[in-house]
Amino acid sequence: MSILQRTFCLRQGLWIEDLRTPPGQECSNGSLILLAVVLWRGLFVKLLKVKTVRFAQVVEKAGKPEVYTLWQKPSQDRHLQSQIKNNRVMTIQRSESGSEFGLVGFKERKGASYLVFPKSLKRFENHRVIGINWDLVKTK
Repeated sequence: MSILQRTFCLRQGLWIEDLRTPPGQECSNGSLILLAVVLWRGLFVKLLKVKTVRFAQVVEKAGKPEVYTLWQKPSQDRHLQSQIKNNRVMTIQRSESGSEFGLVGFKERKGASYLVFPKSLKRFENHRVIGINWDLVKTK
């Protein structure tokens, strides 16, 4: 044993054993499980903090929307870019359970639908829109 090891008590990670005993894995299964629990709780709390609003309330405040079909790349579609800039676009997505929900703004996702409203959706910006009723959408 070297003089340095006898003089100082070294600590590495979660282990307080001296360096003659191998410390084992840097991340034991216990610490990985703890990390997973902490991350899951953080995600769950974040989901609970998201405010929701009913689709009927959004239609009442912002008017009847129209379904917008992407015929070209969104970055090249001047009309769509104008609507996004004016906060009039809502992205409709399907959750894993099969129910539909909306997010204010343009989120390019596979299988998403887009609605364009006559008035701004700025007041619903950080809300999850639930209760999508397709009967409230304008048909051409």
